Amino acid sequence: MVNLALWMRREGYSPATIKDRTKNVKRLFLQLGTLLDGDSVKDWVANQSTTGGTKLNILKAYGCYCKWKGYKFQFPKVQDTESPLPFVPQELELDQLIAAGGKKMSSVLLMMKETGCRIGEVLRLEWADLDPETGVLNIRAEKGSRNRQCKISPRLVAMVMRLPRKDKRIFPGVVNSLRTNFGKVRKRLSIKLENPRLLKVHFHSFRHWFACKTYWKTRDILYTRKVLGHRDLQSTLRYTQLVEWKADDSYHSKAVKSTVEAEQLVSQGWEYVVTTPDQTMLFRRRS
Repeated sequence: MVNLALWMRREGYSPATIKDRTKNVKRLFLQLGTLLDGDSVKDWVANQSTTGGTKLNILKAYGCYCKWKGYKFQFPKVQDTESPLPFVPQELELDQLIAAGGKKMSSVLLMMKETGCRIGEVLRLEWADLDPETGVLNIRAEKGSRNRQCKISPRLVAMVMRLPRKDKRIFPGVVNSLRTNFGKVRKRLSIKLENPRLLKVHFHSFRHWFACKTYWKTRDILYTRKVLGHRDLQSTLRYTQLVEWKADDSYHSKAVKSTVEAEQLVSQGWEYVVTTPDQTMLFRRRS
């Protein structure tokens, strides 16, 4: 696998492609015990109860292995099956999960909710990527997506700045341990609130929610594609097939006069609206 990965890197394959294809080649070897029989590979793939896209990825990985070894491999026809529509949780459910986590977990989840980042992109964030004064965040993409910038809320900036700086990354650690911890939080909360839907929420569900919110708020598929970092427009179009979200125009409002009270509201997620002639500052937040 190491030699295959080195060859793919010399051939210009992306790190994400190298990782995915070496994983699938290893999977084939563990299942079949040999990689010399292309017909056995075809039979095994054909009998898998997965989507056509997954089968094609496995065959591409084997085709890459054959190219490296100098073998001939004739790709079979793969019947593509339509991928299921993504599960999109309610905003309340996401907020409940965010509130149930610890300092680091809550910051990671809120980061995904506000930016639509993949978990890998969040874990790659460095302190140098964040301007705490303006809230501007540089996102270095993964999986062949595009780099992009976004602005995060003062609340999230404050949460991030309270985290310890023991690494150049904002959220040091590995995704598997974070995913395990999130699973525990999700299970505990689903029992407490008697809501089995929470068990269906994964890290990528935050991205699904962000994509739907952005598209139905703007009705601009190109803008949605841009903020998600998609290269392929087809990836973005999946979210237009979901039920249309209705705009929620109901707000709570608060009026304060001191800067201390205003700072507290901003840290709690309230949105500044205007300052009246008598110097009263008005804030609002969705119901």
